[in-house]
Amino acid sequence: MRSHLSFVICHLSFIIRHLSSVIPLLLTLSGCDFLPLTPTPTPISSLPPPTPPPSTPTPTSTPQSQPLIVTLTLWVPEQFNPYGERPGADVLAQQLADFSKIHTDLQVEVVVKKAHGRGGLLDFLRTARNAAPSVLPDLVVLDTADLEAAADSGLIQPLDNFLSPAEISDRFPFAVALGAVEEQTMGFVVAADMQQLAYRPALLNSPPVSWTQIVSSPVPFLFPAGGRDDDQVNDATLIQYLAADGKVTDPDGNPWLDEEVMVSVFDFYSTCISTTVISPAVVLSITDADQSWERFQAGEGGMAVVRAGRYWLEADEAVAAAPIPTRDGQPLSIARGWAIAMVTDDPARQALARLLLNWLVAPDHNAQWTQATGYLPGTRSALRLWDISNADRAVLHKVMEAAVPPPRPEVMATVGPAMQDALEAVLRGRTTPKEAAAAAVESLD
Repeated sequence: MRSHLSFVICHLSFIIRHLSSVIPLLLTLSGCDFLPLTPTPTPISSLPPPTPPPSTPTPTSTPQSQPLIVTLTLWVPEQFNPYGERPGADVLAQQLADFSKIHTDLQVEVVVKKAHGRGGLLDFLRTARNAAPSVLPDLVVLDTADLEAAADSGLIQPLDNFLSPAEISDRFPFAVALGAVEEQTMGFVVAADMQQLAYRPALLNSPPVSWTQIVSSPVPFLFPAGGRDDDQVNDATLIQYLAADGKVTDPDGNPWLDEEVMVSVFDFYSTCISTTVISPAVVLSITDADQSWERFQAGEGGMAVVRAGRYWLEADEAVAAAPIPTRDGQPLSIARGWAIAMVTDDPARQALARLLLNWLVAPDHNAQWTQATGYLPGTRSALRLWDISNADRAVLHKVMEAAVPPPRPEVMATVGPAMQDALEAVLRGRTTPKEAAAAAVESLD
């Protein structure tokens, strides 16, 4: 019995000795399951940690979680590159930096692309949606002429639910129309341009408001009468035609020209030629409103149709602004512009993108940026914040309230060249206003 007990004790002793060496090995091999080498990370917060009060010592023993930084992507055309050298670039760059300072969990990545054509903003949106949707931006700044195509392709989302009633009602009529597609707000106009009159107060006591006052003016009148690159009539003449109640479509929406109105416009030009207010050679050599402004700045003419944004960026005290004179003295201009649109359709990202959208269209930010860039704002509140005199603001407000969107491109592709051919025939003295108007109307058949 004693020998048997001794045998058991001996084996137990053997097992205990070996277990003492095996257990540490097992613990070493399975240590990642039971004894992590590093603390389990805490969930990352979407909000920055609160700043501790000055009197509270900064804890050193407890690890602090880092805030999650969400990147919002904004696509812009080259002329709005915030890191380029164009006027206003530094203003936009600072506004984006300030946005990230306030929203510390957000940062903005700006991607600059061509404005139009192959490799342009609209082209890239279409390509990326099919080939690499993950690279699509949250917001994009598009030419308002491209909004309808983008909306029809499902590339942008309606903004009506993201804008406050105050933001919606604050827009000029032209901005409402430019940003709308089938009565939905698909873009918010952040930059616009149109034509206006510049004149020299030293030569004119007051600006002319009607054709009669231009004809009797003692100073030359400059405007772009040369055809555009696409051989279409310039806005300067199209404005005169529209302001005289001319239409470019018939009741069915087909391209159309009002022969009687065209005759009245061409008669006005012919009378100006006879009184030497217009020099055909001069106005035909001017193909856009920028050239008209540059010739005017160089000392030519006493009044000129110019691009508004260029005027308000560069004008000095020797010149003044006014609406373009029209047949009946009622102001009218044609507005074009750029609008910011929502691309992302993810509700969570839309909520964040809305913060950036509201930041950029806020009147104080948009006023500062547009005045620096040479564009016009799309809202009345932003115009009120421009750093100009009250008299100048009243003139610009009058021009902008009377501005309208351009006719549809497919319509102008037909009537634009016909109007330009007729205009040139009159200015060059090859035909009478009545014959030129009749030929233009006949060319549409």
